[in-house]
Amino acid sequence: MNITKDQLKKDPRTDDCYRTTILSGQNTIDISLNLDEITLDKMIALGNSFLEDFEDKEKNATDEIVSAFHENYNENWADEENGYPVLSAKEFRQKLTITAIAFYAKDLIDVVYNEGGMFGNHYLIAQSYDGKTFDDTTMFG
Repeated sequence: MNITKDQLKKDPRTDDCYRTTILSGQNTIDISLNLDEITLDKMIALGNSFLEDFEDKEKNATDEIVSAFHENYNENWADEENGYPVLSAKEFRQKLTITAIAFYAKDLIDVVYNEGGMFGNHYLIAQSYDGKTFDDTTMFG
């Protein structure tokens, strides 16, 4: 998978964002390149650098999501009666699907997950501030 200029579409809602999609297995992932004092060529290079090692980066981002939210889910959100049983870390991980990757500035990357309804259909986001490691998370929605 590689991002090229000819596959990008300018986001009509903003002047500084370009979008495309990639296929990872059976899943389509929305990619956004948000230019903030960085050229489109440099942002494409950042995106492609991330995608070159996608399996490893995906694992690192997902590890951070599991670390941050698995216990929280089991303690506060699991509800056997409504179809949300307590899950092992492996089962929790299997419910996560990457839906989007947003590239910002020169090293800020958000990997956005659909959480399969475990948290009331919020998005879980793994964040990298150096373009390589994921050491922060947030829930959105």
